[in-house]
Amino acid sequence: MTAGKHAPPSLLVTMRAWTHSRAGPPFKVLSLTPDIKKPTIKSSTDVLVRISHAAFNPGGSIMMQLCPALFRSMPAIPELDFSGTIVAAGSAVPESRNLVAGTTVFGSVLVGPHLRAGAGALAEYVVVAAESVVRKPGNVSFEEAAGLSVAGSTALLLAEKAGLKRGDSVLINGASGGIGTMVVQMAREAVGQSGRVVAVCSGRNVELAEKLGADEVIDYLAHAPVHDYLATRFSRNRFSAVIDAFGIQDLYTHCEDYLSPGKPFVTVGVMFKEYSVSSLLYATCLMLKNRLCPYVLGGGSREYICVEGFTDLAAMERLGHLVEDGKLRVVIDSCWDMEDALKAYEKVLSMRARGKVIVKVQDL
Repeated sequence: MTAGKHAPPSLLVTMRAWTHSRAGPPFKVLSLTPDIKKPTIKSSTDVLVRISHAAFNPGGSIMMQLCPALFRSMPAIPELDFSGTIVAAGSAVPESRNLVAGTTVFGSVLVGPHLRAGAGALAEYVVVAAESVVRKPGNVSFEEAAGLSVAGSTALLLAEKAGLKRGDSVLINGASGGIGTMVVQMAREAVGQSGRVVAVCSGRNVELAEKLGADEVIDYLAHAPVHDYLATRFSRNRFSAVIDAFGIQDLYTHCEDYLSPGKPFVTVGVMFKEYSVSSLLYATCLMLKNRLCPYVLGGGSREYICVEGFTDLAAMERLGHLVEDGKLRVVIDSCWDMEDALKAYEKVLSMRARGKVIVKVQDL
């Protein structure tokens, strides 16, 4: 019996999911499987979630394309972030979490289970540890909630490591992406009205960045190379922090021209030119050089802080509170039907998504 037949969800033993059995680009390795086995709770601390929406992140594509079958379970279901409804909870899930059947949640599959068990979000059901989900705020849709976990947790880390306080000035690169749109909002809240938030994105996203809280928006296409423009424009009024939510190496190489001495350059890492092992190694070497190599040996003269794109219960709970309090919203680039997931990947891999790219898995 499959999800396409008219049986109650609780009686289904199979489900639809996008799967792959080898590493490679989504267009070559993914297929929509109509009758993969539905996961079941095996640990007393797990929950079974019926997924409404899944959100895409760069990390999901990296693992799909670069992690060989030797180091992961196959077939594998891609992607990590989701929203949905609790179907069942293990006997040891604390009552205080209130994760009973019917509870609406958002969450993320941890990287360990994703690689070891092949679990992923691009499926009709997923089993995760109870600490991998939190209750969905009532003032957001399933579509919006799906985009919170990894991107939001990364944004929290970027803002935290930047050490922003009232009155500071901050430069945010990649301000219109899934992470960047959240960082702009968090930075605005941190520096207050006496502070200054300067965003870098393409010209078509200027209005979006302003609505999210940027005082000034720089079109990187109109002012290329942007690091030269920043050096000219801000050499006498340098920033308290630079947050790079996209991963442009040249911004760090030249940041002493517009970042105050002793202040941090906080980043998601170096952007891959392509999803290949050589690009991964090149980016890793650059990040190590940025962190470890002193200025006299060709390294940077400002502290380089690279954050990891993972999430945990505390971060997700904090994100939920920010949304409930009206201090954070998820910007959606596009939402695709389950059957059109490959089109969603095309949008993500273009590196030009405006906010989060979401797939609607099913109606709940």
